[in-house]
Amino acid sequence: MTAPHAVILGAGSAGTAAARTLAGQGDVRTTVVGRTDEIPYSRMLVKNVAYGQAAPELIRLPTPHGELVTDTAERVDPATHEVHLASGTTITYDVLLVATGSRPRGLDPDVAGVERAVRERRLLTLHSLDDAVRVREAIAAHGEPARVAIYGGGLIASETASTLWSQGHRVSLVARSRVPGVAAFGRPVAERVAADHASRVTTYFGRTVRRVLTTPRSTVVTLDDGTDLEVDLLVVALGTTPVAPSPWRDGVAVDDRLRVSGPGAVYAAGGVAVHHDDHLGTWRIDHWEDSAAQGVHAVRTALHDLDHGEDPGPYRPRSTYLAMIHGRMISGVGYTGRPGTPVAQSDELVVLHDQDGTVVGVSGIEAVGEIYGWGSRLHEARA
Repeated sequence: MTAPHAVILGAGSAGTAAARTLAGQGDVRTTVVGRTDEIPYSRMLVKNVAYGQAAPELIRLPTPHGELVTDTAERVDPATHEVHLASGTTITYDVLLVATGSRPRGLDPDVAGVERAVRERRLLTLHSLDDAVRVREAIAAHGEPARVAIYGGGLIASETASTLWSQGHRVSLVARSRVPGVAAFGRPVAERVAADHASRVTTYFGRTVRRVLTTPRSTVVTLDDGTDLEVDLLVVALGTTPVAPSPWRDGVAVDDRLRVSGPGAVYAAGGVAVHHDDHLGTWRIDHWEDSAAQGVHAVRTALHDLDHGEDPGPYRPRSTYLAMIHGRMISGVGYTGRPGTPVAQSDELVVLHDQDGTVVGVSGIEAVGEIYGWGSRLHEARA
């Protein structure tokens, strides 16, 4: 009997974790398709390259288990079980995992001056390894202190503002929300993080960017209230959007087992996966550890569907995150995108995030042990 062929699109966190899981299945042949000319690396450590704390080669990932093909997947035909690559090559599969990740969300198209600022590397994102190298080079080119505006309010924006400020740079933090970071941390944690920002960097909360004017000596960022910020560099950190081959758009919809509906034995995991289930509703998580957990879960579901293993059950996010922002340890576990209720407040803060009365995530400040201890109880304990 011919061994089933599992094809994984993407060599990031979800894809490499899935390939490692399949490596223990001697009767499954695995092919990982990475992007053309891209060497796998840890996106979790990209920021360290940008801040000058790590060399690019130090965040490279080992070659994924199985055959590695460096070619971009452009189109999938689930009816014929075929993946069509940019080179013109076609790969057939028995099981397909789409783990193609995400791209950074850009500025609104009506913002004037964006194309020139990007072309002259005055406006950068911080998502890929190439982004990180560009950010590091741009800051180094201006010496210290560089004038850096950061547009965003989530984890990347907050960490970048905190780290660059601690390195002596002049930082302005612009966010669309008056309390940035609520979607990432929950309001109680976001309020404390916002207060820490306001006491250290120059903040413009509740503001949007309307124009980016590049001059020979600087870049002028104009906000919606007419405020002009003269900076050396604008870093945009407005979150991510999924990247998927045709026929999918706006991510790949999956059920609670990470299956994609329709023909073709297709599964999806990581930043490209948009979840629809009866437990959390519609949701998406795009960070390294959860992507890895999704990759493992998806191939275990696939193996079960091939009669090669037990049903892993529904996927429930239990992964952790950790960030140091202005000297405070911010941590979380599970899904913290729901409103949160503080259960302990002092120098430490613990916030429970619930869905219909069940705790689905926990976040907080300076309480890593307690928060991580919730991992095994999530999706079962009542708030």
